[in-house]
Amino acid sequence: MESHLDYQLTDQALPENLPPWGVLVLESHHSPKFAMNWRTHEFVKIVYIWKGRGEFHIGDKIHNFDANDVIVIPPHTRNRIIDDVSAAPSLYICCISTQLLSFEPRMAGSLNVRLQHHRHGFTNRITSLLRCLIHSQRKPVATTSISMVADALRLLQLVMELEPDRQAKLPPHGNERAVLQRYISDLPDHFFEESSIDSTSQRLGIPRRTFTQLFHELTGETWLAHTRRLAVEYAQQRLCHTDLPITSIAFECGFRDLSTFYRQFKKISGTSPGEYRLTKS
Repeated sequence: MESHLDYQLTDQALPENLPPWGVLVLESHHSPKFAMNWRTHEFVKIVYIWKGRGEFHIGDKIHNFDANDVIVIPPHTRNRIIDDVSAAPSLYICCISTQLLSFEPRMAGSLNVRLQHHRHGFTNRITSLLRCLIHSQRKPVATTSISMVADALRLLQLVMELEPDRQAKLPPHGNERAVLQRYISDLPDHFFEESSIDSTSQRLGIPRRTFTQLFHELTGETWLAHTRRLAVEYAQQRLCHTDLPITSIAFECGFRDLSTFYRQFKKISGTSPGEYRLTKS
């Protein structure tokens, strides 16, 4: 991850004073003399290790970290960092006020310590959101607070979606096949998101050629054919079980225009959406 703020070494932990909208991003480059006292905070803290290594002391437990790891520190949790003096860390830290979670009071209380070792797709999404947050914070405009809150909540969603037992089973650096298998298993819940092979392979950290070859090997289909089949299968369910207009269903399925939806639906189903609804109702 490229550094966009002033690259200045620090001997101590930076102050964490959140702005009124409740999101703060810090860039902390530790000097060889860095030392941190125990601290406790009322906000959620998500830390991305850009480089270096060391230990997070959280409560009475010690978590070793390395470059490209991500850790979540819940509110009201005593914590500090002990650096490896031979590899002083550089960190990106996102502090998120629990007031932003007031719409779901139980959420803040359900957070626990999560350490995710380097995982291609996950790490790429984390760093992408952090870059957006850094740019928003550096160049404040009228919508800065909205964009930072939106990106921070998305960041929090990503780390909360990691299942603790699943984290433990993941190899530290994973492999392209395992990364792609996880992506494919999650695709039925995300097929409608606007994407492309290029953006998806980049987000997962897999070369495009490797992505297309492995995807076909694992699914027996191309990426486009697979995602469109998932979209049509979802449309079939909506046609059978709802009275929604076909235009609304096409929109839900991620199609920009109705003609493409009709063409793909007939190609896969052998009939038009309207005829399918009549025969299956």
